[in-house]
Amino acid sequence: MTTPSRVRAGLVPLAVVAGGAGLAAVFATSPGLVAYVPPCPIHALTGIDCPGCGMTRGTMSLLAGDVGGAIGHNALMFLLGVPLLALLWFFWLRGRVGGRPAPAWARSRAALYAWLALTLVFTVVRNLPWGPFTVLAA
Repeated sequence: MTTPSRVRAGLVPLAVVAGGAGLAAVFATSPGLVAYVPPCPIHALTGIDCPGCGMTRGTMSLLAGDVGGAIGHNALMFLLGVPLLALLWFFWLRGRVGGRPAPAWARSRAALYAWLALTLVFTVVRNLPWGPFTVLAA
């Protein structure tokens, strides 16, 4: 008999695959859709690039196979964030399927606080008005 938690655990990878397929389908049918993406509300109100600014355009670039373009839209998220998220998802999936827990660093509060601090520093640095920091602006 399948327990409800096992059913939910099985739905998460399915949701990830379906979401990825949906993104690919949107890109394949309308690659110019990026021009119609609503602006970031934080940037629209303050003029400041938030840590997530450029993620939608970067995702569309990544779907087009343009890794450099994705990194250009949001360097932190596409150089570190997406690979780290994929690694954490792998650890989670390995724990669900194989019963092996994630490494201690992946479960620690220190890692979470380090990521939050790095995101804060990135946000400040990408909004500095002189080079070479202007390259990081979305």
